This record gives sequence, C-alpha cells and structure tokens, in this order.
Amino acid sequence: DHAAARGLTVLVENIGWMKDDPAGIPDLIREVGPRLRAQPDTGNWSDAVRYEGLARAFPHAVSCDFKAMTLAPDGTHPAYDIARCFDLGWKAGFRGPWLIEHFHADLKELVREMALLRDQLRTWTRERSRV
Repeated sequence: DHAAARGLTVLVENIGWMKDDPAGIPDLIREVGPRLRAQPDTGNWSDAVRYEGLARAFPHAVSCDFKAMTLAPDGTHPAYDIARCFDLGWKAGFRGPWLIEHFHADLKELVREMALLRDQLRTWTRERSRV
C-alpha cells in the first residue's frame, strides 16, 4: 500500500522459504498485486527447484541477479547451468537487466571473470536475438 500510493514497485527475490518453492514468487505476486515484481536470483534456489522456479518467476521479472559463484578455469559454472538460466529468462520474454553477482578473492581474477560473464551474456543475447 505504501509503495502503490507513491507509484513505486517493490521487488521480491527468492530467498528464505522461497528458495525451495518454485511457485513462491508468482503466488506472492498474485496475492499482493501488480506493485510487487520479481527479481529472481539464479543462485538462491535449491538445486531441486532452480530451473522450475526461474521458469515461473521470469514472466514477472523486472531484473535478475545473475549469480555465478565459482567459475572453472575454462569459464564454465560447475554449480549449475547459467546458460540454461539465461535461456529460461529469454523464453519467458525477459530481456534484462541481468545484474551480475560474482566474487573472487583475487582482484585480477575477479575483473577477468566479470568480463567473461558480461561477454557470455552479450553473446547469448546476440544469438537469441537472431532467432
């Protein structure tokens, strides 16, 4: 009510109980109303529901925390398939912004890996835009 009176939108992210409930974000938005929108975090889901949760959340998304934690030396993300996460958003009509959330103890490696993630997002966007 406070946000609506001021023309503001409130974002909800999958954290806490929502990380295990793939329907949590759309159910909450349906109950609260259109002033609540999604900011799904690719890394906050439990592994069992990650892709289903993203597929359900992305139609309501206005941004995405594109979380990629530890990258392999070749730039892949062993914890889960970040390209699949991107594709779920794209299929749902989400076009960004993709907010890269990534950490590394070594600053030089952090900068290199952030650039790699940025370039992956650019490549996937360009490739999917051609279809």
